[in-house]
Amino acid sequence: MKSSVNYNRTILTQERTPGKLTVIRDNYKKYSIAYWFILPTLLYLAVFQVYPLFESIRLSFTNLNFLIPTSGEYVGFQNFKELLFNDPEFWGIVGKSLFWVLVSTVLQYLIAVPAALILNQSIRFRSLWRGLLMVPWVTPIVIMGLIWKWIYDGDYGLLNHYLGTDFVWLGDDRTVWLSVLLASTWKGFPYATLMILAGLQGIDRSLLEAASIDGCSRFQSFFRITLPLLKPVLAASAMISIVITWTKFEMIWVLTGGGPGVSTSILPTYIYTKSFQYYDMGLGSAVAVLSMIVMLIFIAFYFKLLKKLQD
Repeated sequence: MKSSVNYNRTILTQERTPGKLTVIRDNYKKYSIAYWFILPTLLYLAVFQVYPLFESIRLSFTNLNFLIPTSGEYVGFQNFKELLFNDPEFWGIVGKSLFWVLVSTVLQYLIAVPAALILNQSIRFRSLWRGLLMVPWVTPIVIMGLIWKWIYDGDYGLLNHYLGTDFVWLGDDRTVWLSVLLASTWKGFPYATLMILAGLQGIDRSLLEAASIDGCSRFQSFFRITLPLLKPVLAASAMISIVITWTKFEMIWVLTGGGPGVSTSILPTYIYTKSFQYYDMGLGSAVAVLSMIVMLIFIAFYFKLLKKLQD
């Protein structure tokens, strides 16, 4: 008798539980306006992000070259073998890409941390300085690159004018990376400063006051209280800065075009060179796929190191 009652209860519960299609239909009716607002963004991502990604992967397995009418056949991993084992420039460009990302990001945060600490204090015209801070970040990269290219110009550059020299900053292997990194740091540090400043605003002032009462100096309070509390903000913002810097093709291209020679070539500029200067879309797509793989490995290593430091 009890088993039959339990069976009937189970049947009634199943009948009352709505099916998946019913749940989806009810959610659509409830949030239909939100879905329609999201739809343009999803379409944009599908057309300009997802489709190019899969198309690049497909082209990387072909020999498509716009200069060869009969090209476009499937060649398997031939493009990847060419890059990994026969291209004398590829591995050097990978190393320069990692150097570019790491050094540029570190320089950005070395400037951003003290800048955020200063802007977090009660200084005169603080709102003005905070507004001016955003000027390099909101300026388009191409415009910023042209400004710095004019500053470095060997004949009419502002830097040579004040130094009284005629040095070609972007044409010398000894100074070209320093010049490019300086421009990249100037462009990127406002974002890092803004993120750190937001993190500082969220720190409870009572903790710092308590540390001061206990005899901690400002230097000790920063490293023992402020910096540990900023770790989540630093980790997330640094990850975004790394990704942005990795794909910052425009800055190097406007300043040097990857030169002199291939001195400042990174993977994004190498993709452009292979695809749109030599018109070898198959090889250029293979570079893009390898660039994505290198970036994913780098991000995985970053998160593993971050987790290790947190533990």
